[in-house]
Amino acid sequence: MKISSFTIQEYRAIEKINFKLNYQINPIIGINEAGKTSVLKAILAFDKTRDKTNKGEHLEFRNNYSINKKECKISAELHLEETELKELFSISGIKTDSDEFLALSKFKEDNCFTLIRTLSEPNLPYSLNLSGISERTNTKIVKFLVSNLPYILYFDDFADRVPEEIEFPTDYEKTGNIGNGKDRDWKEIIEEIFKRADTEGVSENVNDNHLIPYLKIDDKDTKDDILSDVQDTLNKEIINEWKRIKKSGNSFADDSDKLELVIVNEGNVFRFKVKDKSHQDRKRTFDISQRSKGFQWFFNYMIKLKFNPNYKGKLENSIFLLDEPGSYLHSSAQSELLKELDTVSQKNTIIYCTHSQFLLNPEVIKLGSIKIAEKKDAKISLHNFGNFKSSNDKGALSPIYQALQLNFANDFLGKIVITEGITDYYLLKILQNHTNYIDKEIKIIPSSGASQSSTLLSLAISYSDDFAIFLDNDKAGKTAEKKYLKEFGEFLNKKIHIYKSNEPRFLLEDYLSQNDKDILLELTKSKDIKRALGFLFYDYKENQKTFITKLSPDTLKNLDDIFLRIKQI
Repeated sequence: MKISSFTIQEYRAIEKINFKLNYQINPIIGINEAGKTSVLKAILAFDKTRDKTNKGEHLEFRNNYSINKKECKISAELHLEETELKELFSISGIKTDSDEFLALSKFKEDNCFTLIRTLSEPNLPYSLNLSGISERTNTKIVKFLVSNLPYILYFDDFADRVPEEIEFPTDYEKTGNIGNGKDRDWKEIIEEIFKRADTEGVSENVNDNHLIPYLKIDDKDTKDDILSDVQDTLNKEIINEWKRIKKSGNSFADDSDKLELVIVNEGNVFRFKVKDKSHQDRKRTFDISQRSKGFQWFFNYMIKLKFNPNYKGKLENSIFLLDEPGSYLHSSAQSELLKELDTVSQKNTIIYCTHSQFLLNPEVIKLGSIKIAEKKDAKISLHNFGNFKSSNDKGALSPIYQALQLNFANDFLGKIVITEGITDYYLLKILQNHTNYIDKEIKIIPSSGASQSSTLLSLAISYSDDFAIFLDNDKAGKTAEKKYLKEFGEFLNKKIHIYKSNEPRFLLEDYLSQNDKDILLELTKSKDIKRALGFLFYDYKENQKTFITKLSPDTLKNLDDIFLRIKQI
């Protein structure tokens, strides 16, 4: 079973958002308080197995700014595999010659069911939008779908989140009730570790709670032996993976590989510790919080993944929700973390909020996958990057703009073209790659705005054989021209090229004919020509050559002055 989209209605400050999971990795960006975390928590609220996470705080759907009570629904579009469809028809018990069978068959053809969870009703029920189906059959189908849902895992920023001690209630051995305290998730994890461990002296039934019989044992040696088996399981699942990542040279693994995880138990209290024997093989014990930020993040991530009660031994079609992953890691470690997330995403879907340019590397992240959260008039909305327009555009999109320039080598040797912005770079670079209009030896370097090229010009003057800077024919471009002439002298006059200087206002994208613009917008599914060029550069590489070699004669004629100026360098 796979979830292809979520629809969020009247959840906190969200009126209605449809979140299509068209990509395996789905970053959400936006300024602070834009509502990014609300989107994650709404999706988490769809999964009833996580209702007690963080005391169920995510189930509080009411908007503090709204007086009227509104119906809050979180729905998911589910796509079933053929075997699941057959099982669903089997458990429904309906006869093949009935009207119900015909009604249900229509959904089988689409292979799609919309399952709805209503948070504003008592008991937070699930329902289906099925017509022609009896209430009894509907109930059976809902139960089947809920029991087979992909599981949803929520990860916060992982900053020092491991409790110093995890204490079970005094009556736990009798009731098995772990309570609803802030450490409930960690108690579930400890129960799961004991259940997974290959131990002797506790229940042989894998479905039993193995922690309770362990706690009832009085003999210290027996308890120590069982705890040793439990620790072996913990190290096999977590430390072995840490060593693998460490061996790969991943800078994310910025700690010793001679680590051993330990569980300390006194009465009903448990503690996680780390033994490090990297110094002359002498073992020294540390709290998890005393290890590197990279290891702390990894430990939290792996233990919450592997020992989650819903974990079934393999990951497929799961939804990972990550709130500011890697926010406490340095930049290179964040880049390595993105590679790890990319690996996990091969068979699963990842949604994460971030402010970091290093988690938006366009070599990994599709630009079309990026969503922008915006809060306006106390209402949260979610936009595709290609269609986003806002008065706060620069602040919201700054991580993307920074990320898009991570991979350009600022090598100023040879002949250089400095472009005013990243959009200009895209068009000129694609032309250079797929046509003969621009010499392959020319190095094209993007600036971050008309007036932001002083450093680039300093380097070009010092190191290049020759160079030119291209500016838009608008107010910003002409202001920048005056600024650079004042900074570097009149000799720079010959190095500055303003697009179509006889026009009142002309930008690089204006060189494209209207027909070419329409083709590009349709190809990239965008409404903004600047974004469309970015999508073409990163997300539609296989279409670049076809598009650029079929440019209209009008476009090529418009570009003649650029080609001529570059040849003069």
